[in-house]
Amino acid sequence: MELSDALSNFCSENLDKTNDWYNWKFNEAIIPINVNLPRGNHYLRNIALKEELNKAWISESDTAKRELLVKYYIKDWGGIRRISEEKIKIYANSTPESLIELKEKGIASWSKALVIRNPKEYAIFDARVSTSLNCLQIIYPVENKILFPNLVSRNKTITKGQKTLKIISHLNNWAMVNLKTFYRDYLSLLKKVTQDRNTNISTIEMLLFAKAEELVKRIEDFA
Repeated sequence: MELSDALSNFCSENLDKTNDWYNWKFNEAIIPINVNLPRGNHYLRNIALKEELNKAWISESDTAKRELLVKYYIKDWGGIRRISEEKIKIYANSTPESLIELKEKGIASWSKALVIRNPKEYAIFDARVSTSLNCLQIIYPVENKILFPNLVSRNKTITKGQKTLKIISHLNNWAMVNLKTFYRDYLSLLKKVTQDRNTNISTIEMLLFAKAEELVKRIEDFA
């Protein structure tokens, strides 16, 4: 089994018409643009928010206003409070290629900046997503396992899971991801699964994020 098969099976087990497994609240009062968000659960509203931010990015040519969109999505929506104004400018104004060349450094932030530019092409990659991808390779019979980077997390469950994954991957001689290509490989993985599941890469990323703690608990017996 390939990782794409495992992820496709995981999507099959969890995706439905409502996708009410996603819980990420945000303060609409501080969104820097006027948005038209649907009524409904957190999944629907967060998908719509990405689309609204992307529309604003495309229609806006003013650098300062684009930086404000990036700042909101990283700092206010994403909760990365300590990010500097300098990094906001870099993430807002650099090419996608130059951001991806940063590899895992700052990826939880710069991947959010890329999502604003094109949510159909780019997806967020953070500690929870990475942890989920690693856990799935244990839960399902994935051959040729590869360890995605253990990114810094403030979540104690995720941090504990990362330690477990480090032990398991070391004992079983997992290969390390290629740090130069892993983000693009991640996008390719999501896009491949979307074809099988008739969904979009944002939904799969959100599922990986939302289920990370649950997946960590599922691998405890494997340690």
